[in-house]
Amino acid sequence: MKINHPDYHLEFNPETGVVSCAGSLELRGKQGYAGIAELLKNVMEAKPPVITLDIRHLEFLNTTGITTFGGFIIGIRKTGASRLKVLGAKNYPWQARAFKGLQKLLPAMEIEFK
Repeated sequence: MKINHPDYHLEFNPETGVVSCAGSLELRGKQGYAGIAELLKNVMEAKPPVITLDIRHLEFLNTTGITTFGGFIIGIRKTGASRLKVLGAKNYPWQARAFKGLQKLLPAMEIEFK
């Protein structure tokens, strides 16, 4: 599953359970994130044992995007079918702030920043 746009790229590899996110997500409102929410829903429905959310190349994510990922994290918590690991980049400080806050929704979520 892939979403390609001039400003961003998301891809889910069902064999590895990795969701790769790159670019800048500055979409408008819930409707703007509908395609991304659908991709994340498909990831949850695939129920890989471990879902790795690789955001190391995600330069920006607005508050609506953070809310979208929060819904994804809550969905993982509710199903309990998968563990979640987030890979981030230290050179984007917003990632640590945002995802450490989101970790409150799923305390077992592993976060690694390099």
